[in-house]
Amino acid sequence: MNTNLIQKNKSRIEFCLFLLRLGIFIVMFTWTMGKFFDPAHTIRYFERFFLISDLAKSIVFTIGAIETLIILAFLAGLWKRYTYGIVTILHAVSTFMTWKKYTIDINLLFFAAWPMLAACIALYLLRDLDDKFTAGHLFSK
Repeated sequence: MNTNLIQKNKSRIEFCLFLLRLGIFIVMFTWTMGKFFDPAHTIRYFERFFLISDLAKSIVFTIGAIETLIILAFLAGLWKRYTYGIVTILHAVSTFMTWKKYTIDINLLFFAAWPMLAACIALYLLRDLDDKFTAGHLFSK
């Protein structure tokens, strides 16, 4: 990779990676808040796509609380290898477990998961370049 090109476009790259992080956070935050505001939907989702039945609301709230901590750390750019990786894995599992929505019971809305998965993977692979508005970057100055 041409380091001069990266240095020349460093500000643009950092801003684009920040926008990816912010966009992914908004989607993940909305999904996570759904666990608190409509736990029945989450329970139906787990039963239908993950074949997990008899999920208690308290477990859904616990999952939501853990996800909230992870995505807030993700937004802050903390522990990038882990938080970016967990967000990528969560989204990948969600995308692949709904495979029937792409093949048998086709629902075009579910295809929106693929560009977000690509964004998650790109952000994970370029995490070392993602310094704009991260907690580590702000505290180091």
